[in-house]
Amino acid sequence: MANLTINEKNEIIDRYQANPEQTLNILVDLQFASTDGYIDQKTAQLVAKRVGVTETRIYELISFYAILKEKTQARYVLKICNSAPCRFSGEPLVSRSLKEILGVNENEMTADGLFLYHGIPCVGACAQTPFIKIKDRVFPNLTAQQIVQLISDLRAGRYPAL
Repeated sequence: MANLTINEKNEIIDRYQANPEQTLNILVDLQFASTDGYIDQKTAQLVAKRVGVTETRIYELISFYAILKEKTQARYVLKICNSAPCRFSGEPLVSRSLKEILGVNENEMTADGLFLYHGIPCVGACAQTPFIKIKDRVFPNLTAQQIVQLISDLRAGRYPAL
């Protein structure tokens, strides 16, 4: 998380008044604010100190919640629903397309570090399948051509807010 300054990290923690009950929200916001997409050791230590919990507790949260990561992530982590309704109504198109377009299997990062895709439990977007979720944004009702275009747009940096 070298891309966030200590002041930026503290600002995020301060949004939650350094409340230990908000530790999960603090970690998620810090991770989303980072272009590296994970919680590094210095950040974990800072959060532990500021909210008054042990560093062990921080790593318990990181290891328990799938949304949190403790190692560098791809710039774009593409999430695909692996729940039964989505598997039967469009998700296979997404996983096949991503494997073909990106040239990697699920849970493998592309060589350029830009992409990784993986299954997630239901996010309540069944009516929008097939979809890809990136951070908190859902790209709904995708066709194979739209998936190609989405990847092309992401490679070109057309979604800088993600």
